Amino acid sequence: MHEKRIRWLGVFLTVFFCVSIMNAQEKFYFYHGIDYGSESVINPGSLIINGGFDILQSATHSRDLSTVHFGTGLRNVWDNFKDPFTQINKYGWGKFLGQEVFPTSLAIDKAQYFPNYTLHLIGGGMDSRMMYEWFVAHNVPYPSLMSGLTIATYHWVNEAAENDNYVGPNVDPLADLYIFDIGGVILFSSDAVKEFFSSTLHLTSWPGQPAWNPTFNTLENQSQFYVIKYALPFWDKTSLFYHFGDNGMLGLSFLRDNNESISVSAGFAARELRTVDVSSAGRTVSITLGWIAGIFYDRENSVLASLMASNRVNEKVRLNIYPGVFSLFGFSPGMFMSLGRSDQFIAGISIQYSPMGLAYRSHHPPPPAL
Repeated sequence: MHEKRIRWLGVFLTVFFCVSIMNAQEKFYFYHGIDYGSESVINPGSLIINGGFDILQSATHSRDLSTVHFGTGLRNVWDNFKDPFTQINKYGWGKFLGQEVFPTSLAIDKAQYFPNYTLHLIGGGMDSRMMYEWFVAHNVPYPSLMSGLTIATYHWVNEAAENDNYVGPNVDPLADLYIFDIGGVILFSSDAVKEFFSSTLHLTSWPGQPAWNPTFNTLENQSQFYVIKYALPFWDKTSLFYHFGDNGMLGLSFLRDNNESISVSAGFAARELRTVDVSSAGRTVSITLGWIAGIFYDRENSVLASLMASNRVNEKVRLNIYPGVFSLFGFSPGMFMSLGRSDQFIAGISIQYSPMGLAYRSHHPPPPAL
């Protein structure tokens, strides 16, 4: 059994890094070295923090890092990962394929496949290519290997944080890691796919500006969001706008003469993460939906400022101002402010090329929601 598990791990790593190497082409599709806005804060460290701990935005988690059972989560994900067929057999292949892989139901409790396609396949695939381009742009040796290591780390942190303190069969990371994460890298190794998503849909990443609060050991403002802009043929300088991550907001983007855009959108967000059922066969996790709306100001598809309001349990309002908007003592930092659960005031500052900034919180965050 031990040899079988090692063999499956070897197969996964071999496939992951082989498809990462397939990204080795020099045209830049998703990273352009822009020194202002959201693109200026993109780097391997910020991607791991934003993507890895994105789940902490949900209401069932506190932003207090001491309440996140990361070690337990990592061990449980590993225990499931190294013996995937045993775990899926317990859970049931029909249920696994019908909820995690194929879109067979629109019921929210059975639609675990939806974030697999949007975040892992499309978002994660684009991230893999973007990281390759980042390493090439910064003259880092072995950019394909470094991109593969960065993306693998980001996805493993994400799965461990989402697993949290649960111990037992968990098929969600199996679908994510084995199918959609690898599938995303393969998908975005195609020139046609990269060209379509970058030129036709203008897909890009608008991440948060993560910051650490040393007083309460909280991680603030981390998020991994993506945007798509599709130019409307019948409306000059106007695009259909879609903002997605743990939310989905649809709206319009209006291009101005100076290559800056104002985008407005509204839709649904993950208000809270909840456990649908737990048994000896495994755990099923879903979300409850809330409303969210946002307005965004970007230049050349690199967001300079964003304001989002929602009825999330953990957060009501979030304002992000990215580097390139204001100058302070000769440099241009990013900053954010938000209103959290129990009307807590949170603010912070970020610096270009730094993976994480510093944050202030008015008082200790409430415990995780039950």
